[in-house]
This record gives sequence, structure tokens and C-alpha cells, in this order.
Amino acid sequence: MQIKKDVRFFPVFLAATAGVILEIIAVLVDEIVVGNLFTDDAFASINLIEPFTFFEMFLAYLVSVGSAALIVRAHGAGDSKKMNEIFSQTILLCAMFGIGLTLLYVAFTPQLVLFVADDPAVYDHALSYFSVMRFYPLVDMFDTFFFTYVLYRGGFVHFYTAIVSRIGLNAFLSWQLGSVMGLAGIGLASVISIFVALLIKLTFLFSKKHGLRFTWHLNIREALSIAWLGFPESALSMYIVIMELAVNDFTLKNYGASGVAAVSVVINIFEFTFYLSEGLSEYEIVSVNDSIGKRSGQSMDHAIKTTRRAAIVEGAVLVGAILLAADVLPDAFDIDNPETARLAALMLRILAPTAVFVCLSRITAIFYQYTRRIPRTVILFGMAIALLPSLFAVLLGQFAIEGIAAGIAAGPFAALALMYGYVRLIKKEKLFDYSLLHLS
Repeated sequence: MQIKKDVRFFPVFLAATAGVILEIIAVLVDEIVVGNLFTDDAFASINLIEPFTFFEMFLAYLVSVGSAALIVRAHGAGDSKKMNEIFSQTILLCAMFGIGLTLLYVAFTPQLVLFVADDPAVYDHALSYFSVMRFYPLVDMFDTFFFTYVLYRGGFVHFYTAIVSRIGLNAFLSWQLGSVMGLAGIGLASVISIFVALLIKLTFLFSKKHGLRFTWHLNIREALSIAWLGFPESALSMYIVIMELAVNDFTLKNYGASGVAAVSVVINIFEFTFYLSEGLSEYEIVSVNDSIGKRSGQSMDHAIKTTRRAAIVEGAVLVGAILLAADVLPDAFDIDNPETARLAALMLRILAPTAVFVCLSRITAIFYQYTRRIPRTVILFGMAIALLPSLFAVLLGQFAIEGIAAGIAAGPFAALALMYGYVRLIKKEKLFDYSLLHLS
């Protein structure tokens, strides 16, 4: 009887996955247009700048993920006062973080670009692109919060309208402005398109589902508590920064700009597997928190089994998709050099099997995050995305550029194996053990 009241898998999974796919397309627009309009060096340069974008994403998710989840939890408890307080506090924090990070980027633009693009072949391209993208946090901080808030509160029409509009506008403006202004025009198109998407999402505030109002509320202790809850997922961005910095720096020094172009395709697909697994984690977040709220062990068991099976199926589908698309993906990024394209395709085939372990490590980490084992979440994500892929890529990349892809692929598998060994052999628990919550 109770199972009928559990969160249904497909509505949440499909809605979140479709949203993530559209977000990925929106992110890809810049790189596809650059690949078609400019050289491989220009394509490599915008990938070298990505660590700064991901650092901004880290701060945005740190503010937004826990806030949106707790707003939904307060809604379930019928506590409108708490909903208003968290909503208002998040708006203020988005403004503070966005302005602060933009000022930092503006003050140290040349030094930051030189740090990641210390090569004459890519420096000028990277500087041109970052000269506009340094203002991106002013908009994206708010957009990230409303991405999660509108989706969690059921504003699907506003959500999808915003994403589709962003993709179309960014594609049109990137081509037009990029042809005239170069990479600065590509960056300007991104800023304009995400600003329009934010305005569309803000129309949700006028709907009956919203029902909240802004008040001047800022509680530092509460903000830190929310940040701690959201930290593991926000840390995904920082882990990607670490991995990209390490792998790109090693590749640039050992294989040049053309090597960075080939490896950038591999890194993008590796990241996209994590993004696509967000549909799984969104279902898991809702279902696990629903189980905690109901204090139901039976409901939790149902949620865990459903998520685990779905992770294996999605991982297998992604493996097949990467293998089938390996020859096409370099062309999608318009890699000009045939040898660079060949290497990218070969490395994608090496990378493909890791998709299953990406999905499994993602759901394991999210389970730990929302069952109050946050240190395990931070460690598992860190090992799977940043530390082990970077370490293995540098070690194996000493022998051949293909070794970089093999190293990246080995990261999630090794991370999950190490966490499983720790939990089973040292803690004497199951991998998904919720007994400490005393739900029953």
C-alpha cells in the first residue's frame, strides 16, 4: 500500500534529464560555433578558460542547491515562513557572490588568463573570450538558483521555455557576433542569452505555484548550514576545474595546442556523462528526502533499488551512445586536423566504458549526501571526477596521448571500488546502508 505513495521514477527522471540535455546543448553552442568559425587553437583556448566558468558554477551551486531543496522540504512541512526566509536569503547571497566574483575577475583578468593559457598560440584567443565572460557571474548566479527552484517547484513551462530560448538566441547571436567581434562576440552572445533565459524564469514568480515574497533576511549560521548541505554537488564544478587544469596543463606541455583540442573533446564527453546522470540524482534527491520525511524504511528501500537499476541501465546506454558517436563527435566540434580528429575518436572509444561507473558513483555520492554522510560524498566525488582521473591521466599520458583518455576513464571505476572497500571492509556496512537514520 505504501509503495503507491512513493515518488514515481519516470516523471522526475525524464523531466530532469530533458532539462539537462537542453542545458548541455546550450553550453555546447559556444564550442560548436567556435569550431566552425575559427581554428583549432581558438577552440582549445575557450576550453582553457572553462576552469573559471566552473569555479563560478561551484559558488552558484553552493548557494542554490541546498536552498532550493530546503524550500521544497519546508513546502512539504507547510512552513511558508521558512520558505520565504530561505528564498530571500538566497537572492541576497546570489547578488553578493555574483558581484564579488565579477570584481575579482575584472581586477585580475590578464593574470588569470596567463595562468591557464601560457602559450602564444592560445593566449590572445583566451583573453578575448574571457574579457566578456568575466561578467557572466552577475547573471548566472541568479540563473542557477532559479534553474533549481523553478524545476523543484513544478514550473516546467517556464523552465523549458527559458532553456529553448537560450539555445536558439545563443546560436543565432554567436554566429552573428562571432563573425564580427571574434571570440569576444561569442562570449557576449552567451551573456545576453542567459540573461534572457533568466528573465523568462523570473516570470514564474508571478504564478500561483510560487507564492513567496522577498524580505530582507540573512542568517549567517543558516546560510552556512545550507552551504554545507549543498557543498558536495557544488563541489562537482570545482572537481572539474581541478581535473581540467591538471589534464589541460599536462597536455599543453607534452602534446601542444592540437593535443589540447583532441583531449578537450574527451573531457567534454566525460563531463557530459556526469551531467546526464543528473536525471538519476534528481529522482534520488526527491525520493530519498521523501522517505526521510515519511520516516519510511520501506520507501527508502524502494527508492534505492529503483535508482541503482536505473543507473546501470543508463550507464550501459551511454556506453553504446559514445561508441556509436565516437567518429562523429570530433566533426561536431569541427576539429580541422584529420590526425587530431582520429586521436579524439580513438580516445572516446577508450573512455566509453566509464559511463556505467560515472552513474553508479553519482547515485552513491548523492545517497550519502542526503543521509548525512557528507564527508563520504565529498571524497567519492573528488576521487571520481578530479583526483584519480587527473593522476591516472598524467601517469598514463607519459607513454602516449591515448593514455590520458585511459586515465580519465579509470578514475570513476577506481573511486567506486575504493569506496566500496572502505564501506564493506572497514565500516562493515552495505554500500547503501540507511540504518543509522532509524527510519523504521
